[in-house]
Amino acid sequence: MRIGSLSVFDDDALRAASRIEAAANEKARPGWQGIGVEARMLQWRAADGWSKNLRGAWEGSSLLGFSASMTHHSAPDTSWIYVWVDPIHQSRSIGSALVSAAEEISPSSVKRFVSSAYRGTSAELGALEQEFVAPLGYHVATTETVLELDLDSWTPWCQGATRGYEVSTHVNGVPEHLRKQVGQIKGLVDAQAPNGELGWSESAVSAEEYAQEITQWIAQGSTAIESIALDKHGDVAAWTCLVVAPAPESPSNIDGTLVLRQHRGHQLGTAVKAASLDAAKRLGTIHRVRTSSDHQNTWMHAINEKIGFVPVEHEAVYQKKCSPLGG
Repeated sequence: MRIGSLSVFDDDALRAASRIEAAANEKARPGWQGIGVEARMLQWRAADGWSKNLRGAWEGSSLLGFSASMTHHSAPDTSWIYVWVDPIHQSRSIGSALVSAAEEISPSSVKRFVSSAYRGTSAELGALEQEFVAPLGYHVATTETVLELDLDSWTPWCQGATRGYEVSTHVNGVPEHLRKQVGQIKGLVDAQAPNGELGWSESAVSAEEYAQEITQWIAQGSTAIESIALDKHGDVAAWTCLVVAPAPESPSNIDGTLVLRQHRGHQLGTAVKAASLDAAKRLGTIHRVRTSSDHQNTWMHAINEKIGFVPVEHEAVYQKKCSPLGG
């Protein structure tokens, strides 16, 4: 077996990697449906603020699996490590070798590695941790619940008391004069929500980065549905975004939801989320919507339960502290 660089600009290699990723996910998560090979290739190649370093494992000319080290420019101390191995070749220690390879090519500024995994039950996640994650030096930093809404059977309902606020919904981008404010809110989502040991920092999204993200989603065949609440001054008080999957059979995903602290207590989280779901239902092509939230995020769990989301999966986020290379 040979481990070496895998270029995101090598069409054949990246298509093979995307097929392996899909097969590995389908085995670990029965019923999983991705966005498709071509859309996934566009994600790997997008200039979206992430440095993406891939390593592949080959036998001859056959790709057995691959790993990725991903570091965002706003968090140079953290690299996300991912690995996928063709189910036919699993249980050969290929995954462990690929994780080590991904760690080795991470930037010298990195002080911790982070990864995540999804499984149908907490017991399955526990087995994964014991058999694969812990031996590599990772431990659980936080856990989340993945929920799904059957949009076909969901009935739009009163969105709650929003007196003093105006709720509106926008497809593929909010008005340009509001994009800076929405970008600031997007940068607060992970920082202000419970996240166990992860301790994410605020990281505002510029208006240019916001536009690039919308352009990328459109190129992949997705549609962004954003709902916002404006206060009496016309400022954004709450925001949510639902990204419509390119294929109708795949679940669409809620990219994030946040109400600014000074505006909480007015049911704005429920209002914007319900508004985006109402718009998605009216499109007539979306059947399922997924979201997730940290187990400690009781506020968001209450909103999701009220709307009608039900648990379908569990997610664990793992962390491994390290010293900077050369440190």
